[in-house]
Amino acid sequence: MALTKKVLIGELRHGINNPLAAIRNALYLAATRTEDPEVENYLKLADAEVTRIAEILKSANQIDENKRVYDLLPRAGLITAA
Repeated sequence: MALTKKVLIGELRHGINNPLAAIRNALYLAATRTEDPEVENYLKLADAEVTRIAEILKSANQIDENKRVYDLLPRAGLITAA
């Protein structure tokens, strides 16, 4: 059974967002248990990257059948203009 791009993107989003939520929770719990500024900086960096992935997935949800997936990448900051 062939999946449409929209259905495939929806399934990928769901499959990726669930682990991202677990990662974000683990980062939060780790942050509440440390007072080491260096560790806190690493945790903030990791949380920022999780947020960035979530934003890319959110953008991917807005794709239409007429757009190519790589059209999303420049808006997500992954590719610079050549």
